Amino acid sequence: MFEKLNRYFFQKRVKSYINDKPRERRFVNYHKANTVLLLFESDYSEKNPQIRRIIRSLVNDGKKVSAWGYLQKKEISTAILPDFRILHQKDTDWLMKPHVSFMNELDELTFDLLIDLSINEVIPLQYVALQANAFCKAGIKKSEPNICDFVIDIANINSDEEEEPVDINAKYIFDQIIFYLKSIQTSD
Repeated sequence: MFEKLNRYFFQKRVKSYINDKPRERRFVNYHKANTVLLLFESDYSEKNPQIRRIIRSLVNDGKKVSAWGYLQKKEISTAILPDFRILHQKDTDWLMKPHVSFMNELDELTFDLLIDLSINEVIPLQYVALQANAFCKAGIKKSEPNICDFVIDIANINSDEEEEPVDINAKYIFDQIIFYLKSIQTSD
């Protein structure tokens, strides 16, 4: 019940935000992206080895990376750093929107590319994705309203019984998004 209420208010806020604050959208391929915002669901231990490997790979390619995660926990032990942070329950209001201090900090930053690696619909991360100043937002297809500009539909990825089932995780989503961002050529 409470989840449905949060989702309802989130959808209303999305529509209002999109109408009030139009943003400049443009496709940014992987090679032209200099700044990247990663959104992810944190593991319970807060170690996030997959995410840290993804960050290292982006940094090795010359990208400046900020990573924001969320963990459904009352307290976390990970320090809040400028380029890596994990939000938790106490960092959100009762409707799961991150506190104003986090959103104001996000408003001051601009990114070429936002990559949402979350598999589930995590409302605090969706608020971050909605409000982030990014020219191109990429992620997997979830429910409406879709915040991302570049969406990969993985709903039927494991429907073929003859093939080996695919482990859908942050690394898989990242690999798929990066493959397409590297493959698409633009003439700008």
